[in-house]
Amino acid sequence: MTEQEGPSREMLRAHRQIFWDAWHKAQADLPINALEVRIARVIEMHPEYHHFFDDMEDFLERDFEVNDGMNPYLHLSLHLALEEQLATKQPPQAANAMVHLLTVKKMDRHDALHKLLEILAETVYYAQRAGQEPDVEAYARRMKELVI
Repeated sequence: MTEQEGPSREMLRAHRQIFWDAWHKAQADLPINALEVRIARVIEMHPEYHHFFDDMEDFLERDFEVNDGMNPYLHLSLHLALEEQLATKQPPQAANAMVHLLTVKKMDRHDALHKLLEILAETVYYAQRAGQEPDVEAYARRMKELVI
């Protein structure tokens, strides 16, 4: 994958297939692994995206334009990444910011997640634009600023 191309269609399909399988297994009350549990929880938090899980081919192939708003697949993926960061406390500034938003700012958990997600999305966006890895130090600083 070159810096400008982005992920291949096959990579996108494979990624989306994991989300599809996790959601449909959870809905059918079938056994699911720990990752699938986390994926299903993230999808459950977003009923506005549930209709995307009605048609598998559309789900796997659909493209979203920038002016369509947040790409739901990207949004769910960022949610999943953020949940992992919070669970592992890496970076610790993200976990601290979450605690601060919940306890001091008295934010609803989903709203607090979205506040942190904005920073994560911007960090990923600027890294992609520059063709570089995300600036982890800048990301941690931005998270820390939420606590100040």
